[in-house]
Amino acid sequence: MPSEGGCRCHGCRRAPFPFTRAFAALAYGGALTQALLRFKHGGHRHLARSLAIHLAPVLDAAAGQGAEIVCPVPLHPRRLRQRGYNQVIELLRAGNGGGPSRQHIPVLRDTLSRTLDTPTLGHQSPAIRSQIVAHAFAVNHAQSVAGKHVLVVDDVMTTGSTLSECARTLLAAGASSVMVAALARAV
Repeated sequence: MPSEGGCRCHGCRRAPFPFTRAFAALAYGGALTQALLRFKHGGHRHLARSLAIHLAPVLDAAAGQGAEIVCPVPLHPRRLRQRGYNQVIELLRAGNGGGPSRQHIPVLRDTLSRTLDTPTLGHQSPAIRSQIVAHAFAVNHAQSVAGKHVLVVDDVMTTGSTLSECARTLLAAGASSVMVAALARAV
């Protein structure tokens, strides 16, 4: 990804991401990691509001860069049944419910779906992560993304494999461009 000076790291020059921009609110680690794990895997949905406060400025920045619609990274139906909620949708819902975000971008919850029940990526290498999520997503309503500047939102971005695959899927369905955003970015 471009740095503040506009330069790309060696890895990004060798294998560029399919998205045009990436936004992240916070660095993944410490107390944030514990809060996200409790929120995502511990059933503590009430944490969505306090976490969403940090995501709102990122959504504003993406809107300022031309994002027209938001697609949350979807869960596979089995994982959704198991967890009971999609943590990204909860973050977006909490952010739209009176949070500090000043610009509203429509959230299309069902446009992007996860068709493969992929395992948790855990501590896999970037190459393995990319293989695991390859062809794991589908666009259900291509007309809703055709010609649009789409923002894909996830809770955590580590290697960018999941967000890259979502971007490739949306671009193949006719999106003009794809930006990505996450509450936290592993650095």
